[in-house]
Amino acid sequence: MPSAIRECFSVLKPGGLLLFRDYGLYDMTILRFEPDKRVGFREYMRSDGTRSYFFCADTVRDLFTGSGFNKHLSLNIVMSNQQIAELGRACLEFGFMGNFRNPFDAILHNFVHLVYG
Repeated sequence: MPSAIRECFSVLKPGGLLLFRDYGLYDMTILRFEPDKRVGFREYMRSDGTRSYFFCADTVRDLFTGSGFNKHLSLNIVMSNQQIAELGRACLEFGFMGNFRNPFDAILHNFVHLVYG
């Protein structure tokens, strides 16, 4: 995951914005996975072979700021009730939605380094 986020950072123009939305820990989706589908810490394998990871706020923040994105970011908890027909009841959807910006100061830092060594 960190390498994918670093790649996003490297291709975004300074000031560019990356929008993120994904599952959060305690989302009802996690309860639908069979125990044998767990492949790691908060990570599950779907029947088609794709993986689902359930984030906490600190993990999302650390992943993006550790890759160079601004520390002053927008990270919101998204919660909604969803009617799940196969379960015959409403379930809580819990996730994160964030806006992460490639800072302008990275270009300034590189420019200063080029000019002044």
